[in-house]
Amino acid sequence: MMKKRVAIAFLCLLFAAPLHAGIMAAATRVIYPQGHREVSLMLANTNKYPVIVQSWVDNGEGDPESNQAPFVVLPAVFRLSPGERQGLRIIYNQDKLPSDRESVFWLNLYEIPPVTDKQSQQSRLTLAMNTQLKLFWRPKAITATLKDVVSQLTFRLVQDNSGWAIAVNNPTPLNISFTSIALVNDTVEQGTLSQMDMMTRAFSEKRYPLEAANATLKEGKIRYRYLNEDGASIEKTVPLGR
Repeated sequence: MMKKRVAIAFLCLLFAAPLHAGIMAAATRVIYPQGHREVSLMLANTNKYPVIVQSWVDNGEGDPESNQAPFVVLPAVFRLSPGERQGLRIIYNQDKLPSDRESVFWLNLYEIPPVTDKQSQQSRLTLAMNTQLKLFWRPKAITATLKDVVSQLTFRLVQDNSGWAIAVNNPTPLNISFTSIALVNDTVEQGTLSQMDMMTRAFSEKRYPLEAANATLKEGKIRYRYLNEDGASIEKTVPLGR
C-alpha cells in the first residue's frame, strides 16, 4: 500500500504541479530479507517535465529531518528528465531489529517540479508530492510467506462506544495489509470504513469500524482482500469467528 502526501505552501521558487505523483516505482512495496547486502527499486519519471527527487526511509513521518530508520537510500537526491529511469539502492545499516517478526518502515519519494525564470518572480502555490511505500524488513527466521499465514487470521464482530467493528487478530510474524474487509451473506454486504493504512501488524489485533454505525448483519462470512509480497490484491472468504 502506498500513501501520497501533498505539501502546500506559497513560495516564490516553485510552480504548481499536477495533483498526482509522476514518479512511478516498479513495485508498490519493498521486501528486505535479512542477510541481503542491499535491495533495489527502479523508478521512472512519467511527468512531461523534469523533477528533483529526494528519497529516504523513515517510520512514516514523511519528514527527512526525523529519519531514524536503519536504512540508507542511494542516491538520496537526484534529477529525472521526462521518461528517464533511475535505480534506487536501499542499504540496511545493521542496527538491531526484532528477529521474531517483520519490521515496517516507509520509503519516501519526494518529487519537486521545476521552475522557470518567469515563474520564479511570481508567488505560486507549491504542490510537492511525497509518495510513501512500505518497506518490510524480514528476518531470516521467518520462512513463511503471506500466502502461508493468512489462513491463521481470525475475524470477530465486536461492539464498543463507537459502534460495530470487525476485529482482526494476526497471530503470525508477518504484517498483513488489507485493501478491503466486509461482512457478507447471500444478500447483504457491510464493508468497513476506508483507512489510510489498513494493516494489522504481526502478533497484534486491530479493529476496523463498519461503515454503518449499527450493524444489521450479525452473522455471515468475512470477505477480504490482502496484498501479497508482489503487491497484488488477493481475495479470500472465511467464516466469521466469535
